[in-house]
Amino acid sequence: MNMVRAGVVEHPSQWEYCGFNEIQNPRKRKGIIDFDRLMGLLGFENYDDLKYAHYKWVESAIQTDNSGKEDKWTQSIAVGSKKFIEKMKGALGYRARGRKVNGTDDTFELREMIKRYGKTNNLDSRNTFLWYQ
Repeated sequence: MNMVRAGVVEHPSQWEYCGFNEIQNPRKRKGIIDFDRLMGLLGFENYDDLKYAHYKWVESAIQTDNSGKEDKWTQSIAVGSKKFIEKMKGALGYRARGRKVNGTDDTFELREMIKRYGKTNNLDSRNTFLWYQ
């Protein structure tokens, strides 16, 4: 939905690397969504019901311009059970260095650690040096 909100595509299916396509047409190997966990969290007993409901939710969101965001979905590398997140972190290997696992009792996220650059209280117009040529 981010690329739809940004105006890059009209429908999430047009963006190759998105969750919509991952749910509607899952990979045969090396999938990134824990479907058993997702179905359990959403109360679905089979994949076809999940797929249909997901399609309807996305279509409804597009029609109503649902632009609200949840940080865990827009700023995380992966979201799911602790076991799934640890698996994803392991699969990333050296690329997972510096990435943090956050979570509660039932939902975990793999995120970049955000660090501030420099001292934020030093950012004001009095410590600006202008170059004139």
